[in-house]
Amino acid sequence: MSLLRLPTLLFIVLALSLNLPLGLEVQGQGTLKKLPPAGVDIPANEREALAAHVKSLRGKLAAQAEQSPDFPQWSPDVEVLIRAVDLALTQNLFFKKSQANDAKKLLDLADQRLKAAISGERGLKLIGYSASKRDQPQMLVAGYVSKIDHSVQPYGVVLPRDFTLADAKQASRLDVWLHGRGDTKTEIPFLMERLTKPGQYTPDETIVLHPFGRHCNAFKFAGEVDVFEAMDDLKRRVAIDRHRTSIRGFSMGGAGVWHLSVHYPATWFASNPGAGFVDTLVYQGWQDKTPFPLNATNRKLLHLYDVLPWAANLRNTNLIAYSGEIDKQRKAADRVVAKCKELNVPYEYVIGKGMGHKIDPPSQKIIDAQLAQWAGQASQAARDIDFTTYSLRYANAGWLTIEGMQEHWTPANVKASLDTKNGVVNVATTGVTALSIDLKEINEFASRGEVRLVLNGKAWIVEDDDEAQGFQCLVRQTTPGQWAQINPSDLGLAKRPGLQGPIDDAFCDKFIVVLPSKPAQHGDVQRWIEREYKYFQSRWQRLMRGKFNVVRDVDLTPAQIEQCHLICFGDFTSNLYLAKVASQIPVSWDDKSVKVAGTQYEASEHAPAFCYPNPANPNRYLVVNSGMTFREFSNTSNSRQIAMLPDWAVLDVTETNDAIYAGGIAEQGFFDENWKVK
Repeated sequence: MSLLRLPTLLFIVLALSLNLPLGLEVQGQGTLKKLPPAGVDIPANEREALAAHVKSLRGKLAAQAEQSPDFPQWSPDVEVLIRAVDLALTQNLFFKKSQANDAKKLLDLADQRLKAAISGERGLKLIGYSASKRDQPQMLVAGYVSKIDHSVQPYGVVLPRDFTLADAKQASRLDVWLHGRGDTKTEIPFLMERLTKPGQYTPDETIVLHPFGRHCNAFKFAGEVDVFEAMDDLKRRVAIDRHRTSIRGFSMGGAGVWHLSVHYPATWFASNPGAGFVDTLVYQGWQDKTPFPLNATNRKLLHLYDVLPWAANLRNTNLIAYSGEIDKQRKAADRVVAKCKELNVPYEYVIGKGMGHKIDPPSQKIIDAQLAQWAGQASQAARDIDFTTYSLRYANAGWLTIEGMQEHWTPANVKASLDTKNGVVNVATTGVTALSIDLKEINEFASRGEVRLVLNGKAWIVEDDDEAQGFQCLVRQTTPGQWAQINPSDLGLAKRPGLQGPIDDAFCDKFIVVLPSKPAQHGDVQRWIEREYKYFQSRWQRLMRGKFNVVRDVDLTPAQIEQCHLICFGDFTSNLYLAKVASQIPVSWDDKSVKVAGTQYEASEHAPAFCYPNPANPNRYLVVNSGMTFREFSNTSNSRQIAMLPDWAVLDVTETNDAIYAGGIAEQGFFDENWKVK
């Protein structure tokens, strides 16, 4: 009997309880790597003791929810330790028998923190700061509640030598360090390492943040969001100088640095990548032949994370790259440096003499000295901007944000400067249709009610249109060559930052899965929907180390529609929410056919997967029949963890799903800038 044909209550109970492991055998792909891998067995008595301790702590923690007014602020620092052990128990993630003892240590620490919190301890003291240990850097771990899925995610902090609680109120330099790949570096190993090892760099008078990054995805997708949420949570505890914040990392972390540097260049006073890939095709050796058809669509998708097309953005930060002289991964950095030279982008490049995949002490000293020099010069937001984007997912460059593009995946560029003496903003654009200006951090413009904007050679006065501090305005191209100041509501239904596709973008912000209350109209489609839902659940819980939030279509609330991207599984009759909005989306699906882009497909053999602004709330996505689009094939290398589907696709559900796609791709494409089918 089909799972969705079971009585509704039983179906929901089963659906919510599913936690399937990622399969290793996939037809046509052979044996694939499981990520994270299966753990080892620990003695039954130790497992039972840990499970009992987890249950006891959870009960004690829950009892404080109503008794402590600031429970949401401090409880993640306790829960993050409990959850690490709970996940290891439920997902079989003890990779060494000794990790059972590590788990006990974490639960004991959770017990100590809970008692300290009940007694009134807060802030850095709650997570372990001690004035008596100021003679050395102090290693601490903390937790925050993810906006994406409400899971508690960990991060590590290293406070510098001689750091005092008074220093926490003074804006400090921050180095964000991205760790290397470790297939078995799940929560317990990560937390234990962060509690016992200071890390590669501990610069004087500098706080070092170690994001978890959702385990092993090169700080992309939810792992990317993890970096910024960890930064924000740290800022609740200590004052951070945003103008002296750098991004650093090595190996997989180096790849993450390359990525975050070219996409968010104005965020960092310096970028210090060590090794790490910078693209997919070259790094994988797929220049001549790819394991999947390389067409115009997925060539565009490669532009989302490939670094070289964005390399010019490095002129908005200070770059000092590192490679070991004989490291195989040196080729990646060499290629970026060559591109920087071609583009006349300033850079420093340190080569570790005789080094393989490692940073040598002499190079480390050179890099630290250079970053210290740049940090000493960083005191305010940059006045000049030269920024290029291929997607509105990455649209901000300091005080200017690109709000609209002529066409996604075709480069849009903005060059801008401030004439602070005369109160003039100079902007030149290519491929841009809307942009916003926010000058709250520019002292000379802080109190201005209007500024003179010179845009593509034409000047006019624009007014402050926001009640926030400083000067803000939004302008849009009305006809070719003509621009006007507008209100945000005037943008209408258009691709914009945070709502531009592709499908994978929906899993970078708060989402909830909406299950159908009835079966689909066709058996093969129904079985495919069941399989893909369960696959997404397992993938999110294991790979993204997340919480899988589910609601039935009849139980969906107005608050969830307002706050969440809706990930709807089912067809347009089985899922009642899809039935409600079916007439307002550019894909039609009935018992006979799926229709998109002017073409019909047999409904008994096909299903659409797509993202689109939710008709009931155009500020959030509606995603149909898809989770993350990178599948098991990506487990062997982070460079394979890329968006594999665009904004929409029609899938042949009769073709056996494999490790690359959920089914045969009958057709796929991007919506245009106004969310219409091209």
